Amino acid sequence: MSKAHRGAGIRNVASRGRGECPLCKRSAVKVLYEQEIDGQKVKVCKICNAALKNKARKEKPVATPSAASEAASVSESAE
Repeated sequence: MSKAHRGAGIRNVASRGRGECPLCKRSAVKVLYEQEIDGQKVKVCKICNAALKNKARKEKPVATPSAASEAASVSESAE
């Protein structure tokens, strides 16, 4: 497994990747995860990164088997 957000991989980043998270306003945390918020890319902390991904996953519509079969029957009847 990759360890890109640990010690050796972030030595060349300013302040070793630490700063203030723009979402949760915590300071002295690693802000290494790039996310798009309001149309612009910002770097957020690990906790906010996970929260944003979970929120996006929950908002994504779930494809149910019945919906897929309905779509197939509609396309067949159109032909």
